[in-house]
Amino acid sequence: MKRATSLILTLLLCACSTSQQPTRAGLRGACHVIYDAGSSGTRLYIYQQTPTGWVRHNGPETAALADPVRGSRGKGIADVESVTDEVVAALDSIRLDGPPGKDGSRGWQAFDWQSECRLYTVAVYATAGMRFAEQQHPAQAVLLWSMLNRKLSKRAGQRVSTRTLSGFEEGLYAWLATREGQVDGYFGIAEMGGVSAQISFPCPGCAASRLVSVKGTDTPMVSYSFPGLGQDEVWKQNSRRAECKWAAGLENEFWKTSDCTDGLGLPENTGKTVRRYVEQADIQRWYLAGAFRYSKPSDMENYCRNDTNSGYKPESACFRALYQPYFLYLMGVPASSELSTGDWTLGAAICIVSDCLAKAGPPECRWSGQGCAE
Repeated sequence: MKRATSLILTLLLCACSTSQQPTRAGLRGACHVIYDAGSSGTRLYIYQQTPTGWVRHNGPETAALADPVRGSRGKGIADVESVTDEVVAALDSIRLDGPPGKDGSRGWQAFDWQSECRLYTVAVYATAGMRFAEQQHPAQAVLLWSMLNRKLSKRAGQRVSTRTLSGFEEGLYAWLATREGQVDGYFGIAEMGGVSAQISFPCPGCAASRLVSVKGTDTPMVSYSFPGLGQDEVWKQNSRRAECKWAAGLENEFWKTSDCTDGLGLPENTGKTVRRYVEQADIQRWYLAGAFRYSKPSDMENYCRNDTNSGYKPESACFRALYQPYFLYLMGVPASSELSTGDWTLGAAICIVSDCLAKAGPPECRWSGQGCAE
């Protein structure tokens, strides 16, 4: 009898011990996979929720999803298979250290998400480059998204989200990422990409505002995206103009910045509506994200009045130095605003967890005949 009682007590103790010890994944928190399918490439990020906050794990970069749809960079519709394979394979590649670069540093540090955390969500979000692609080649885009969703769902072992963000979402996510490090949410953000540029800020009285849940509070947000006004797209339209080229003012003593900016050919109403809302909201604190983070006050002197090599696309270095502050001027945003260290992909993860758009209405995907379906 004593022996039986002892055995029962031992089993009960073992059961209690097991139930009270969380798994390794439980200790490390949930993980959210976010692919940034941008115009120049597709980057993998894994955001891990920990007791002290979000931790980002950078993964490999693969080809731009829009390339085979748009016929860019030597890719065509026949490359959809290989491009989607690369994107899915990045989930395995990140579990090992990336290859060494020219300077000896690793492209990324290994993060074995399968043992380090529980995978809660997986999403591939494309931005303005894919919006153009879906508008121009809808059938090819449907083929790509369908193939990618099927492959990624199988590898992740769960339902995944694969779609193009609306302009409202793209700007909002950049704002949400910056909001993580702020004492309050009354600030605005401007973000510059290769294909589009975004402006996002709270505005309780603005007609264009939509309700967004921010840290548990319903916040009326204005968020605009300007397709075709990213620095790469505008440069394509102006790359032959001598006034905008690298070292344009080196030998021409009469050259001035307006020689380039006055002839950019931007739509006449660009920024007027947003600028009116900016004035109405009376935003005094602004942050700059995306390509704005890489600019310096000395860029115009270095790349327009001199022929300093920028190290990154030097042929458009002078143009970027002129166009970025000009765009901010059109929107009513100070070019001297503080730089944001947040990345919109963090904002996307935050929105997924908080269901931030539950009261904002469905995303508007007017560029796509297929809507915003994933």
